[in-house]
Amino acid sequence: MPGAEPGIHALHGFVGSGKTTLARRLERTLPGMRFSPDEWLVALSGPGLNAEEFPPAFARVMALMEEQWTRALELGVPVILDHGFWRRADRDALRAQAAALGVPLTLYALTLPDEEALRRVRVRNAQPGALPISDETFRLLRAPFQPLEADEEAVWVGQE
Repeated sequence: MPGAEPGIHALHGFVGSGKTTLARRLERTLPGMRFSPDEWLVALSGPGLNAEEFPPAFARVMALMEEQWTRALELGVPVILDHGFWRRADRDALRAQAAALGVPLTLYALTLPDEEALRRVRVRNAQPGALPISDETFRLLRAPFQPLEADEEAVWVGQE
């Protein structure tokens, strides 16, 4: 398949920062296979997961997606991971995994003021097939988000 070399294109950013928009663009321009956990969650479990159901459903989706994206890399297809990689430990684990797989990793960083991100989430919530995120959940999710540290190499993506 002509196109980009196999590699991991991972997106780092908080909810509403534009990760999926960038992932869709990369999917076309690389080209590559896009893996977006929100879409898989809605397709497999529906949009109405409660707080107790969400963590195990999310873990199952992430495990299933990993089986698929690592196989895509083995087949020579670039992958776009539209996940967010909020914690430093998750980003470090992905770096180690890329090294073990022998593929390059490009980390794209997206930032946006919380007010604009929350506005975008509210708009997205009204779209068919969206994984709804309430204002309260948005605020609760903000606490564990860890911005990139100075030693983390990334491609910084401006907002459109």
